Amino acid sequence: MHILKKSVIAIALAIPAFAMAQSAQEVKAELDAMKTKIKQLESMMEAMNAKSAEAAATEAEKRAEFNRMKIKTEAMEDQIEVAGFKGFRISGFIDPTYIYNQRQNTASVVFMKNFSDVNGTGTHTSQRASYAYDNAFFGTAALRFEKEMEGGTKWLLELMPHKSYGDGGGYNLGSLVNQATVSIPVDGLNNRFLAGQFGSFPGYEYQLPAGLQAKKTITNGLLFDFTEPSFFTGFGYEHLEGKWDMKALVGNPNNGRVTDRRSPALHWRVDYAKGEFNGWGASGLHGKTSGNTSINYLETDAYFIRGDWTLQGQLESGQIKNGAFNGGDARWTGLSTLAAYKFTPRVEGIARFDYIKNSANGGGVPSITFGSGCRAQDLDADPSGAKPMASSCGDYRNGFGPGIDNVTGLINDPNKGANRYALTFGLNFILTPNAVLKFELRRDGASENTFYDVNSKTYKKDNLMFGASTVVSF
Repeated sequence: MHILKKSVIAIALAIPAFAMAQSAQEVKAELDAMKTKIKQLESMMEAMNAKSAEAAATEAEKRAEFNRMKIKTEAMEDQIEVAGFKGFRISGFIDPTYIYNQRQNTASVVFMKNFSDVNGTGTHTSQRASYAYDNAFFGTAALRFEKEMEGGTKWLLELMPHKSYGDGGGYNLGSLVNQATVSIPVDGLNNRFLAGQFGSFPGYEYQLPAGLQAKKTITNGLLFDFTEPSFFTGFGYEHLEGKWDMKALVGNPNNGRVTDRRSPALHWRVDYAKGEFNGWGASGLHGKTSGNTSINYLETDAYFIRGDWTLQGQLESGQIKNGAFNGGDARWTGLSTLAAYKFTPRVEGIARFDYIKNSANGGGVPSITFGSGCRAQDLDADPSGAKPMASSCGDYRNGFGPGIDNVTGLINDPNKGANRYALTFGLNFILTPNAVLKFELRRDGASENTFYDVNSKTYKKDNLMFGASTVVSF
């Protein structure tokens, strides 16, 4: 019994010890597991710290590289500004052109050919180089320099070695300068003082084949070539107000300096952009063009350009004192319309119609001159008309002036000029974003026999012309 009690007591005392031993092992196991996890966490922390250090180093390198680039860029900007290239832009074009003229019996490339005949080989008056619709503002090259200064002042110099505005019509033969202008802000950017030599403002048609104001056709319309002013030299003012753009110049039409008069002329234009796709404008020219002649000219034009369609139109009327064939006042009214449609993004078709009513006083418009060497009936000396007298000639290359009787070779009526029209079809193909091929078929007509035909040595009422041009711009 005593032994049993001792055994029971021993067992009772052993159970807690065994339990304690068991708990210690579990705790040790948990501690080992925790140590393992701690080591894993320490490894993860070390890896994260290493990555953070690497990222910090990379960030520092990037920041250093950024600072270097910033300093370099600022230095380059300073150099560009010091050299005068900030806000400076150069653009230009070249457009070799092939022209076939039925009545002139010519077919050749027209390129870098003056309006004057200084380098010409024309054997007949009608073939000599001059400003004509088959020798107008095409077949040339140009460089355009633009500079916008701090404060918004804009400066422009446009150089054309041949066929510049200054060279046109004998105004300033040999001039390289097409335009040279400055535009200076006055009390904000919407009011500007203007000065220099400007291309004139009339109509929807522009002079150059490339650029923001590029014409679609090769040749120009009758109104652009013969009734509108070419350029204007003087001072002016421009005001922008919402959709309105108004500007006016006072100075010399078609001349850099005049010595035969003191009265300046006024040239103005108003434009209204009705919406995103359409608008209208009007312009005028008023004042002396020489010591004994003056001009009054008004026109209005409109446009609609949306998607593949371009629609443009112009109406005008003008008068030149003592500018007609018979010495009276030259008067004319005219219209021009153009429609263009893009069949594909690269192919565009164009059609244009021009008309000038110019019969009064034997005809006469601003951009033509009447030559000598013709004969007319002297009805005062001989009412039968059998005795001719010396007379001026019309512009028989361009189809203006009184008609010729092919039987007698005399002027029909010196008091009746020809009305003129022209129908033009064009096709433009875009080779690259900077290169365009242009093709054009044009038929000109007159109400009188005013086109000299070189082959038959007679005078006709119509003429046919074909042109092809390659326009490359930058």
